[in-house]
Amino acid sequence: MEPEGTQEVQIPSETPPSANGGESGGKKWPYVLIVIILFLLVGGAAYFLGFRNREGGEPIPTPTPEVIATPTPTEEPETTGSPTPTKKPTSTPTPTLTPTPAIQTMTITGTAALDGWRASNGGGNTTWYIQIGRNATLTERGFVSFDISSIPSGKTIDEVTLRLYQGQLEGTPYASGGSLIVDHLDYGDSLGNEDLNASAISSNIGTLTSNASIEWKDLIVTNPLKTDIAASRTRSQYRLRFTTEATGADAWARFESGDNYLSTGNRPQLVVKYH
Repeated sequence: MEPEGTQEVQIPSETPPSANGGESGGKKWPYVLIVIILFLLVGGAAYFLGFRNREGGEPIPTPTPEVIATPTPTEEPETTGSPTPTKKPTSTPTPTLTPTPAIQTMTITGTAALDGWRASNGGGNTTWYIQIGRNATLTERGFVSFDISSIPSGKTIDEVTLRLYQGQLEGTPYASGGSLIVDHLDYGDSLGNEDLNASAISSNIGTLTSNASIEWKDLIVTNPLKTDIAASRTRSQYRLRFTTEATGADAWARFESGDNYLSTGNRPQLVVKYH
């Protein structure tokens, strides 16, 4: 018990305002309300603008991002060892063309004194025509000769043609004798009986003709002429005979001679082409 006359005075302690009341809490509400109102305004404006776009307004273009091409790296070929040097092209020299030689032609006429015929009975003639054929007692062969000394030496012989003109026939010599063939021989500077069956340089070098037409008859004799030139002969000589030789009915083939006995003007020819 306290002494009388002394009274203790209690000072009430300050109690902090409640979180749910008091002056502080009252002051925050206006700020919160303002934030809510601003949020609603912004949301409404956004909604309004989006609604207008959906109703047909101009769409806001979305920018297309620029595509930047990434370059593809080029792979460098892997080199092994030392690089091979590039060879310079070798120039090919232009060949010098050899001009084609001009072909020369010369025609050699038969030697009148050395053409004609020889018969199996020892007869013959060098001033008439060249005759080949038969009668009931004999057979005959023809001969022709050409002086080739005028052919230039050192030339190349390209082609040689023996040409004889068949100007007259008696009987049917080709029916009985067959084809008229040619021998290449060398009977020299005279025509005698021994040449009828003289050995030929080349026997049967070709067929002159097998028909009775009145015309030129040709035979290529290039090789025989080359042989004569190689042997240094001054003449190229030939003998004509039928493949079948037998006596019988008259059958003659007659060719113009160097004497022009048949008066055709078509004397025997040796046509030489050379360069």
